[in-house]
Amino acid sequence: MKFLAVLAALGYLAASSLASAQVQVSAQTSRTNFLLYERVDILVSVSNVGENDLVLDNNEGQPWLSFMLARHVGHNYSPVKPERKSGFQAVTLKAGETKTLRINITPLFTFRNEGEYRAAAVIDLPGQGQIVSDYVPFNVVNGRKVWSQSRPVDGSQRIYSLIRFSPNSNHTDIYLRIEDPAMNLVYANMALGEIVSSTDPEAFFDPEGNLHILNPVSLGTYLYTRSDPNGKIQHHAIFKTFQTIPPRLHKLEDGSVTVAGGLEENAKSTRERLSEGQTAAPVDTAIVPKNTGQALKGPEDH
Repeated sequence: MKFLAVLAALGYLAASSLASAQVQVSAQTSRTNFLLYERVDILVSVSNVGENDLVLDNNEGQPWLSFMLARHVGHNYSPVKPERKSGFQAVTLKAGETKTLRINITPLFTFRNEGEYRAAAVIDLPGQGQIVSDYVPFNVVNGRKVWSQSRPVDGSQRIYSLIRFSPNSNHTDIYLRIEDPAMNLVYANMALGEIVSSTDPEAFFDPEGNLHILNPVSLGTYLYTRSDPNGKIQHHAIFKTFQTIPPRLHKLEDGSVTVAGGLEENAKSTRERLSEGQTAAPVDTAIVPKNTGQALKGPEDH
């Protein structure tokens, strides 16, 4: 039995060596800290170091790219069970070519706990073995909830929250989260923009269930956001203090909400998700199948 185990181990090492002779993979995170339920982007660089062109594609239900995730528990890292299989598009690499993919792994694992995590990218080459990148560490944190309200939507009760979160030490963003605990879904969890540390945002609902948010981003400058009940952004604009009168949210007698005072300028175009519209370094992107909501909680991670 020991002899067979040794043969199996040698066979695996030989396959891994054969695969790594043609492909190299590395991974890094877009940043160190992420808000709970936020998209966690992993930048995966894949290099064809062989002499022939290479096509990385799914094979008989086995994805060519997957990830291993672990959460720090006690003194060890415990594996986090994947929620769904990856379904990435095929990638062609010419000899000597390197491509970088920005992958959102949140739909694959659905983080449910804050803490220290680490992730590794795994490339599967049929008949040649697997190549695993080094683990890349990152943190998932809860942030600080500064406003929250529950409202009925389509027969269920949704919780709307505004959360302060600092992705790095240089600034603090305000996030809008919309979740339905009974349906086990998070519908939106997006950064609306920067907010000053001393003042919390204003928030009002109108009769249609749209959420109006006004938060200060600097002295005399305010960011206004209006989203529908599902988190789709309908209007996003900058207001500035005008003639010493700062902008404020104002609710009219019929329940509608308007911005009183101030002057609107540099209004931004509507975005389906603000977090998807934020600028980033250009990379090739492999696509994860889109779902309507993210699972909020479920079985134990380990």
